[in-house]
Amino acid sequence: MPATFTLSSGTARTRSEVLSEKLDFDCAEAEHEAVCHFEARYRLRNGTTEAEVIDAAFLGLRTREVSVRFDEEPLPVTEGQADSMGPTSGSGEVERFGFTLTLQSGREGELWVRGLMQLERRFLPSGYVWPAVQARHALLSPGPARATHWDIDYLLGPIRTWAGNPELHVTVRVPSAWEVGSSPDASARTLPVATGWRLRHEGEHVVAERSLSAASAPEWLNVTLTKPKPWWTPGGVQLGLGARLGDDSRVMARLGYQLAAPESFLHSLSVETDFREQLVLTPLTQYATPQVAIIPSLGLGLGVPVQVLPEARPGLRLLADLHFGPLGAALSWDHYPALREGTDSFSRLILLFQVGL
Repeated sequence: MPATFTLSSGTARTRSEVLSEKLDFDCAEAEHEAVCHFEARYRLRNGTTEAEVIDAAFLGLRTREVSVRFDEEPLPVTEGQADSMGPTSGSGEVERFGFTLTLQSGREGELWVRGLMQLERRFLPSGYVWPAVQARHALLSPGPARATHWDIDYLLGPIRTWAGNPELHVTVRVPSAWEVGSSPDASARTLPVATGWRLRHEGEHVVAERSLSAASAPEWLNVTLTKPKPWWTPGGVQLGLGARLGDDSRVMARLGYQLAAPESFLHSLSVETDFREQLVLTPLTQYATPQVAIIPSLGLGLGVPVQVLPEARPGLRLLADLHFGPLGAALSWDHYPALREGTDSFSRLILLFQVGL
């Protein structure tokens, strides 16, 4: 349910013209939601020979602290409820900030509307696809790291009750890590695109601008603010128990921690032991597919096992694993080359059953 707003004349048609519209948004995040200070400026002119008294209103969803003035003169504002402004406003209560504006014959001036708008995060269901780090660590992982989208919709229909074909200029100021775009289909909430927006950087902020004609603009002008997803996602603990295969077979156990950065690449640090004489530390990176419904997550990895006991030796590890949720199995092949005279190279094959927490 996006934040929605518009300016209405309150009548079927006025004789006064809107010459231009300027919408400015200054947005930041507060308590995991976006809050925007907005300023809407409408250049008005009464080109007729008679004065016109206009019963106007500014309509907004999740909009508050609205003030109105014409040039330097504050106008009294009456707050109330209004009917839904369209399908995207959903069941939210639309606030109506009514005011009366008198335009003398030949008068031209600027109507200013300022206020605060709280945006609601867009909900995009993930379906039956879980990133590998979430599927494997359902207990400790905070969930999939996703981009956060907030929407602002400006309804152009009511502004057309005024005369004129104004040029609309929109300026949006957001933190530098955010992105500004528009969703082509406001009802379906398609992913936003930056087409039509001009971007520039100002210190720790990004300023996006866009201009269009009111007559040729869509019924709804969508502005989508996007906070990109974090580059890494916490994972969880991995526990493994199995055996070293081959002539010198023995029981092996693994304890490690795993995280994702970015989403499809899992990085882990683990310690393995045979409870007798071998102790190995292994940093490892693997590519892992997401779990799709009943299709498990498959991972292929490369690591550097460092044998601490019985003697310090680095090696190379190739790993393949398969996980359905937190349960899985991992097959790893370690090779330790001969690094100095008098030592021999050797390889080990280990099969472990794993559980992720």
